[in-house]
Amino acid sequence: MRQCRVVRLATVVVACLLGCEGGARLLGGKGGAGGRKYASPKATFNTMWEAAKAGNKDGMMACFSDACRKKMVELEKLMADLPKEITQGKGGVTDQLVSKAKTAKIEIGAQKLDGDEATLEVSTDGDKEPLHFIKERGAWKLHIPELAALDIEQLEKSIQMLKELSKKTQESTEKGKKEEAEKGLKEKAEKGEK
Repeated sequence: MRQCRVVRLATVVVACLLGCEGGARLLGGKGGAGGRKYASPKATFNTMWEAAKAGNKDGMMACFSDACRKKMVELEKLMADLPKEITQGKGGVTDQLVSKAKTAKIEIGAQKLDGDEATLEVSTDGDKEPLHFIKERGAWKLHIPELAALDIEQLEKSIQMLKELSKKTQESTEKGKKEEAEKGLKEKAEKGEK
């Protein structure tokens, strides 16, 4: 499931941020392209950690690439439209990420720069993942390729099919219960007549 991997990767990102140290000292930076807040992938993590710790979802989202941020906003809208039975009351994507991050154990490993792209090795609860970053307007931003490539329109169609299936299942169940009740009443009436 591609969507599950995207959510898991995004969870890794937030989990890492909530476990990083030194975020506060990086927030003072000012200047071009976000100053020191986005000067390196690790600095972006620290900035995101401070935002998550403060409950600042906008600040957290600012650490993602434009493409990922756009997809996350679209996913939030889709999640808000889903019945609670499907989401199991977990809230939106960013709510889930922040919630998961609060309990995750993280370790940040090596940072590798390659021009305007970079990776940062991160382990969350023992699962090691390389996280990808790209430079946008001179600032390092977290970039999850699977999220950026997510076909929201196809996902919307799948969700609509799921809603329709759920509705049909509910209608069928109610119809079956009604028929069963009518059958029982009919049988009782026939036994009473005899």
